[in-house]
Amino acid sequence: MSTQPPWLDPIRQRLVRRGRDGRLPSGILVNGSPGVGKALLTTSVVQSLLCQRVDGDEPACGECNACRSLEGGVHPEVRLLEPAEPGKDILVDAVRDATEFLTLSGSGGALRALIIRPADALNMNAANALLKTLEEPPAGAVVFLESARPASLPATIRSRCQQTDIASPALGEVHEWLASESDQPERVAEAYAASLGRPLLAREILTDAAALEAWEADRQILTAVLNATDLHSTAAVLQRSVPERLIPRLQALLLSAQRLLLVGQLDAFGEQFPRDQLLNFARTRGARRLAWLVQQSLEWQRQNGANLNPALRSEAIALALGRR
Repeated sequence: MSTQPPWLDPIRQRLVRRGRDGRLPSGILVNGSPGVGKALLTTSVVQSLLCQRVDGDEPACGECNACRSLEGGVHPEVRLLEPAEPGKDILVDAVRDATEFLTLSGSGGALRALIIRPADALNMNAANALLKTLEEPPAGAVVFLESARPASLPATIRSRCQQTDIASPALGEVHEWLASESDQPERVAEAYAASLGRPLLAREILTDAAALEAWEADRQILTAVLNATDLHSTAAVLQRSVPERLIPRLQALLLSAQRLLLVGQLDAFGEQFPRDQLLNFARTRGARRLAWLVQQSLEWQRQNGANLNPALRSEAIALALGRR
C-alpha cells in the first residue's frame, strides 16, 4: 500500500475529523490541477470514514472488509459517477440514478458517499438534477465533486458546496514520497519538472516506461523548437507531437525563456534544456514577444479539444514562434 501523499494528508485529516463529528457538508467541491491528487484525496477521506479498524483521523487500514470492498469498487455505501466514455458528458439519467442511491437506507454506516469524477463533465441538465440533492440532502449523504475547472460549473452548484483546494506542492513536499514510489530516485527533480508540478504525473514518469518515453520525446521536440531556424523546420517537429501533452510543456518552456531573459535565472523546467540554447531563443525574440507568446500559448491550450487540422495548427504555432 502506498504511503499517504504528504501534501494531501493535512486536508484528509481535516475532512475526516469533520466527518467523525458529523459536520461534513452535503457537497464538497475538490479543486486542483490534473494530476495533483483529487481522486486520491476523496477516496482516502471516504475510506478513512468507512474503515472498520480506525476511529480517529489516521489513514484507513486498507485491510478490513470495508477497505477492500471500497478498493474493489463494490462498497454498498459508495457510488462513483463518471462519464460513460472518457471525454463524454455525464448525463441527467446517470445523475438521477446516483442521487436515488443516496436516498436508500444504508447498511448502518454514518456516511453514504457519491463521488463525481470529473464534475466538469456534468452537462447542464445533469447539474440541475444534482442541485436538488445538494439543497435537500438525505441524512448522512455527501457528494464529492472533483474538478480541474471549477469555474465551468454552474454558480448554483458551486455556491452549495464547500470548496477544498489542492495547490500544486513544491518539490520539497513531494520529493521523499516520489523517491519512495520509484526505483529511480535520482530522477525525481527531472520528473517533477516534466510533470509541471503534478505529483501523480511525476510518479508515472518515474515508474511507467511509456510516460518516461513520452516526456523524452517532448523534450526532443522542444529542444528542436529552440534550435529551429525557419518556419518549415519548426512546423515539421511540431507535427510529430501530441498537442494535448506538448502545448502545456511548450508554455512552460516559454515561461522559462522569459524568466531567463528578465532575471538571468533558470527555473526547474528550464534546467531540463541547454542554457545557451534557451537564452539564444529568448534573446532573438525579446521580452515583449515572449510575453505575447505566453499569452498565445493559453489559446493553443484552449484549442486542444477542438477538431483542428494538425498540419495547419502546427504551421500557425510555428509562425508565431518565429524569430522577430
